[in-house]
Amino acid sequence: MMKINNTQPKLCYVLPKYRPDDASHFSHIHDFLKEISKSFDIFLIIEKGSIPSRELGYQDVYLLRFSFLPLRIIETFFVLLWARFKGYHNFYVHYSFISAFLASFFGKTFYWNCGEPWKYKRSFLREIFEQLVYKMVTHLVTGAPSLADEYARYYGIKRTSVLVMPNWIDLKRFASALSRDEARKKLNLPHDAKIVLFVHHLSPRKGSRMIIPVAQFVTATHPNILFLVVGAGPDDKFLGDEIIHVGLSKNIHLVGAIPNRELPDYFVASDVFFMPSEEEGFPRVLLESMALGVPFVASDVGAVGDIVPPSMKPYIVHAGDKGAFVKRLSELSEKNQKERNIISAELVESAKKYNVSAVADRFREFFF
Repeated sequence: MMKINNTQPKLCYVLPKYRPDDASHFSHIHDFLKEISKSFDIFLIIEKGSIPSRELGYQDVYLLRFSFLPLRIIETFFVLLWARFKGYHNFYVHYSFISAFLASFFGKTFYWNCGEPWKYKRSFLREIFEQLVYKMVTHLVTGAPSLADEYARYYGIKRTSVLVMPNWIDLKRFASALSRDEARKKLNLPHDAKIVLFVHHLSPRKGSRMIIPVAQFVTATHPNILFLVVGAGPDDKFLGDEIIHVGLSKNIHLVGAIPNRELPDYFVASDVFFMPSEEEGFPRVLLESMALGVPFVASDVGAVGDIVPPSMKPYIVHAGDKGAFVKRLSELSEKNQKERNIISAELVESAKKYNVSAVADRFREFFF
């Protein structure tokens, strides 16, 4: 691990959870912490999970002990106070309203939030509290200018207080030494099928209710297409029961949640990536798909339109438009190898600007 010198700024980083085999986007934060630790003395606070190895680059770490909310709030307050006494004046909080609220009492606070919460009705108290947090923190950080504009408008905060930093991907980690055929053999997938990959939390908000109706139409004309569904969530049972009910057991395979580090093999084995989300911020699954050169069909939500390269623009469709998803998935599955290679090369090239080292440079600008 790189030795910290006295000129490096102190940064208290609050992470909602840490698990070494995380199947969620939090695993990408592990890569980010390693990168920014080259420039910061990091005190890492973890709300849930376990304490990571020193490879993440932190200088100090604290795992909250209490799960009972009132006690966890008190504990968080005193840990942040402790960090302040240790000389940490800058606080960066990832997706934790309570920690962002408390950190705002102790120093310059940056709060990351990237989504479209205005699309969903929340309780009155939740709305009031969230609006209060956005006004108390020094800066809200989100993934794209279009999202920054919406946060400022909806929550009534100054646009100048909203900073923009895209999500990132470690291109070294999201590379595969396996060929398409080798990946399929490793994962025990059929060699001759066209594979459409879905990777996300299995919930209506992330488009899980679109999988079966789209698959019904696509497989009616392309019976050799296999929908590979990676993820877990509240729709687990619904999807399992419905797949049997409509007779698509041969065309839809539910894989379950897998560690993020194993995802590259699934992308390499696939022909098309499918993201029918109703709501997104800056979807990292698209960066994963781009990094591995897999073309996709995705909903036009959140910052999707800001991420995709020109070749993929026709494959960004309105959320919930089943017919458009069916048409575009069919088109991509029918492309010949030469066409696929051209698209793949453009996707890989486009992903380079989101490499973790490049985004870490943008992060450093907040503090230097």
